[in-house]
Amino acid sequence: MTVTEKLNGYGPLAGIKVVEMCTYVAAPATVRVLSEMGAEVLKIESFDGDIQRTQGPGFGCDLTDTEDPTIDLNNTNKNWISLNLKSEEGLAIAKKMIGEADIFMNNMRTAALEKLGLDYPTLSAEFPGLIWAQMRGYGEFGEFAHSPGYDAVCWAARGGVAGTFCEKGTSPAIPPQAFGDYNTATMMAAGILGALVNKLRTGRGDKVVVNLYHSAIWGGSIAVCAQQFGADYPKTRKDVPNPFNNTYKTADDKWIYICQPQHNRYYNDMMKIIGRDDLIDDPRYATVENLKEKHLQPELIEILEGGFVQKTLDEWLPILAEWQVPSQKVFRYTDIVKDEEAYVNDAIRKVNYQAFGERALPTTPIRYANFGDPPVVLSKPIGYHTAEYLHKYGYTDEQIAEMEAAGAVKCYHGEEVPGRHLQVRAPARRRGSLQLVDLRPPKEPQRIAAVLFFCAGLRRRFG
Repeated sequence: MTVTEKLNGYGPLAGIKVVEMCTYVAAPATVRVLSEMGAEVLKIESFDGDIQRTQGPGFGCDLTDTEDPTIDLNNTNKNWISLNLKSEEGLAIAKKMIGEADIFMNNMRTAALEKLGLDYPTLSAEFPGLIWAQMRGYGEFGEFAHSPGYDAVCWAARGGVAGTFCEKGTSPAIPPQAFGDYNTATMMAAGILGALVNKLRTGRGDKVVVNLYHSAIWGGSIAVCAQQFGADYPKTRKDVPNPFNNTYKTADDKWIYICQPQHNRYYNDMMKIIGRDDLIDDPRYATVENLKEKHLQPELIEILEGGFVQKTLDEWLPILAEWQVPSQKVFRYTDIVKDEEAYVNDAIRKVNYQAFGERALPTTPIRYANFGDPPVVLSKPIGYHTAEYLHKYGYTDEQIAEMEAAGAVKCYHGEEVPGRHLQVRAPARRRGSLQLVDLRPPKEPQRIAAVLFFCAGLRRRFG
């Protein structure tokens, strides 16, 4: 049974088909977003598989032949097909799958796509209803248009993240690997959904392109703007524009982050909170304009430091909440995997791996009231669904065997991997662990059936 059949029509994208030729993180993660909306995903891999399958140890994770938490992060709810695109038969099968899809997602180099006839001009001419989407490191134009790109160099380095997220005077920051990939993936998913809406209106496909470098610039919008008015980046925490948007150490040597954007409005409140009534209405510090003009931020920050160090984090949090000051303990990822807030809102689910025991798996952030939390089906070995889908496309066992012997396709011949098709949980029953149970049928079946009928009609009409 394919993953799509296990999903049993879940989600607003039920009936939408995606063909993926993607490796590493940003592009596969884009498709994961679509998959957890219910799209049918055919992930086409080479015989060696997505390169990300080898990257777990480099990210600090472990893997086995059948369990890979790193590949799971980007590849839930997918059907795994392995084709040799250098063979005539393998490429023909891929083009047949793309031709019947709504979306073709790739992060391949343009030259390779052109050689295979999978570039946008070629495919759009043949399949005018196809949404052709490409994830790139850099943009389509300029010196780096055809350069290989990764999160670390395109987003973190050239995108200004590594050079601005660090304390001034220290070495460049090293964000968690793939941090920018996941942010960019969500942007790409949004672009694809916009193109899909237009396709459902007009029948026309489109080209959607997103790159990591642009994503980093967009994320740094305020810094890009502020720097043109004299703001300096990177900064130290002693020199932020608004001292009420800063980190402070507490009596128990922990850090608290406060964010009170309206400095002038809440200045007196903050002085009362830290016990400095003597500074109420002090013209030196009461307005952010005067702080900026006379560069008094470091003085006020030292005053705030002296106040916050008088109490523990657990003492401060309820006090700040009472005063309606947005604040939080500065978390690390070791804190997040223990945070009930993450589990009750389904930001993380627990998975029991046979080899590794219980591990936390982040989920995609988008939720729909009509469908509840998305089902999550974990990744499979290379070629796990190849034969199953070739049967769907009319190939016999004998033909599949011949193509495999000729090196055109690769099928999985190992032991069956547990399905782990995981329960969609209703909001009122949220818990932190995943249950290995049958998926619920979708809500509003009549509406979903109508959408599927409409999509099928578009495919017949527009290819």
